[in-house]
Amino acid sequence: MAITRLSAEKLRRKIGKKALPFNTTDDLQPLDSIIGQERALKALKLALEVDASGYNVFVTGFSGTGRTTIIEKILRDYAAKQPVPNDWCYVYNFLDPDAPRALSLPAGKGNELKADMEHLISTLRQEFKRAFTSEHYENQKAIIMNQINQEKREILQRLEEEAKSLGLQVQPTPMGIRTVIMRNGKPLTQEEFEQLPSEEKEAIARNIEILEGKIAETLRLLARVDMAAQKTLRQLDRDVAGFLAEQYVNEIKEKYQDFSQVLQYLDAVREDIVSNSSEFLAELDREADESKPKPQNNLFKRYKVNVVVDNSDLQGAPVIHETNPTYNNLIGRIEKYPVSGTFVTDFTMIKPGSLLKANGGYIMMDALDVMTTPFVYEALKRSLKNKQVRIEDINEVYGTLALASLKPQPIPLKVKVVLIGWNRVYQVLRKYDDDFPKIFKIRADFDYETDSTPKAIQQYARFVKKVIDEEKLIPFHREAVEEIIQYGHRLASDQKKISLEFGQIVKIIQEATFWAREKGSNIVRAEDVEKAVQEYEYRHSLYKEKIQEYIQRNIHKIIVTGEAVGEINGLSVYDLGDISFGKPSRITAKTYIGNENFVNIERKAGLTGKIHDKGTYILSGFFNSKFGEYMPIAFSGSLAFEQSYSRIDGDSASSTELYALLSSLSGVPIKQGIAVTGSVNQNGEIQAIGGVNEKIEGFYEVCKFKGLTGEQGVIIPRSNVDDLMLKSEVREAVKEGKFHIWAIDTVEDGLKLLTGKTAGRRGKSGRFTRNSIYDLVEKRLKEFAYRADNYRKLLGETKKKKNNEGEKRKNNNNNENND
Repeated sequence: MAITRLSAEKLRRKIGKKALPFNTTDDLQPLDSIIGQERALKALKLALEVDASGYNVFVTGFSGTGRTTIIEKILRDYAAKQPVPNDWCYVYNFLDPDAPRALSLPAGKGNELKADMEHLISTLRQEFKRAFTSEHYENQKAIIMNQINQEKREILQRLEEEAKSLGLQVQPTPMGIRTVIMRNGKPLTQEEFEQLPSEEKEAIARNIEILEGKIAETLRLLARVDMAAQKTLRQLDRDVAGFLAEQYVNEIKEKYQDFSQVLQYLDAVREDIVSNSSEFLAELDREADESKPKPQNNLFKRYKVNVVVDNSDLQGAPVIHETNPTYNNLIGRIEKYPVSGTFVTDFTMIKPGSLLKANGGYIMMDALDVMTTPFVYEALKRSLKNKQVRIEDINEVYGTLALASLKPQPIPLKVKVVLIGWNRVYQVLRKYDDDFPKIFKIRADFDYETDSTPKAIQQYARFVKKVIDEEKLIPFHREAVEEIIQYGHRLASDQKKISLEFGQIVKIIQEATFWAREKGSNIVRAEDVEKAVQEYEYRHSLYKEKIQEYIQRNIHKIIVTGEAVGEINGLSVYDLGDISFGKPSRITAKTYIGNENFVNIERKAGLTGKIHDKGTYILSGFFNSKFGEYMPIAFSGSLAFEQSYSRIDGDSASSTELYALLSSLSGVPIKQGIAVTGSVNQNGEIQAIGGVNEKIEGFYEVCKFKGLTGEQGVIIPRSNVDDLMLKSEVREAVKEGKFHIWAIDTVEDGLKLLTGKTAGRRGKSGRFTRNSIYDLVEKRLKEFAYRADNYRKLLGETKKKKNNEGEKRKNNNNNENND
């Protein structure tokens, strides 16, 4: 049994000048390494250096530890050593216009190809205008037309001769060829024809029929000649276009002779220009005629190059931090524009997503965003499993809207994905998604604290210097840096551990600078850091102050003086996210004759969690082990957290409840100026709890405004001593003897402090030390057992007496019937 009254020096981490050998942060170099996180850094290194599929990373751990900043820095460091990945372009597919082709080129070559193609088309447009309006072209065209016209004249001349031999004449008209009857070199009128003998009319009719056959044959010949003429003219245009296209396309091909895909594309461009030379010219005519509407999807658009990924400005591999991972932002999208009441698109409207931009490098995203944004997680998995990015219209993929769209050629994908999320998200995915362990083989778990070694303290000081330099703040005095380090211990609630929640540390550094400048100082001192912490807590402590006000006004009754039987002050912690604080709770216990059942009123009301319920059940084990070997345990008790209307969980009040029960059974009062925290096991050993600093400070504040007597304090488990990082006000009160903190190991230690009486020890005779707490408890238990036994005997005798009287009445009735 050991009770230790802790001195003020034990209530905080000791950091001296030796650990921080400088005057101000101007004497320090900024931090260039990472504090702690060795486990996570090893996992990241493995994932980044293994060149195999599935070695993507899921980062877990607490937010505010700087994990996103750290990961991005590591990725950028690795990326700087990697080669710059290729550019990616989409071009028109002349064989299948709905499936644009993807071209891969070295970084910077994508935009070069785009510029070269724009220059090519611009040049060809000028050259086409010049070539197709040149004298040579017109002469060639005139020669062809003269030949055609000559051939057509000869055909018509033969027809005329044949008509003349039949006494007829042919006259070309817009509707065809007209037949005219001739007589003596003059056309015969209808009246003259009617006056002819019938034999002559029949002969003329036969001649007309013969001539109509000749005319039909002549028209076919003229059509063939026209078709041949058009073919010859088109071939002339193709020859001119082919000459021009070949000349200028070959110049570009020389530049890209090492890229077979580009050469194939350029050959297709040349063939398309030649094949569509007439449309090419028509397009030029439409552009020249301002009165004609300009179509949005003109011919020249197909010769554009859509550079979807341009890595020309990179120095190393890309690192993308996607903060809004929607389907379109991650995978890409195909935009559309309205035409005549509908929507159309083309390959120039293909837009890349961040996954494609990160191709050949690294991408980091928030796991919860990926999971909660529709379609994103499945699309990400599909891309990683298939090792390619397929840009598709999301409406078409999921069948929500039937619109004609493109199916661009998929682009090969080689990327490292880093998801940052909660442990719970990781566990759910690993449990319920069979693909997840195959795709994310590495977990990097970021810690929220690290060992407070001399090296870590030095790194902490240099971290402060780094923040000062980055934020352009004024320097910190050594004592101010020490106060920051103490705050890091406070966040960790441990003298041997220091917090890695750098987000909160940075806030305090910034606010301390503000308060120093507010008073006109050019250096931040310890009191400025304390002021920053106080102001931060004040901004978030409205709920805490309301509770304290209720206690001050005795709306919530907390007694911190005197003694009472079966009543004790327990301690609980309220966690509001931004801050947590302690609050005393009045716990009362009542014991009576029963059958070994503890009635936890909070549990009956549904206000307790499973861990708290477990702590209550442990009390039964303690009573059975302590008193059940010599007598049956036959009593019941009720426990209540008075004026508590919210949910309670945790077992830190189990020892407090035990003290209240023992006080109720023994009749020995408990000092109300001492609050208790600590869990207990069946052997009566006091075990560590959480939130010890907040609990102590919460009870101190209540004692302060109710009046410090010098007898008040808190009992804590000895295993929590290293967790003490108390505020200066509490430490000062302890130093002056106005407030006390005791560390204990067992229930017996606590009983001695709370009652002033020893708990007692069972001797060889089987009895506890006379008039000890346990002796009084055992006597009360025996008294309960004796009363219960006498009551059972009384009930038995009463029942037996009633049975005898009933039997007697029955016999008397039988005798009367016999008479």
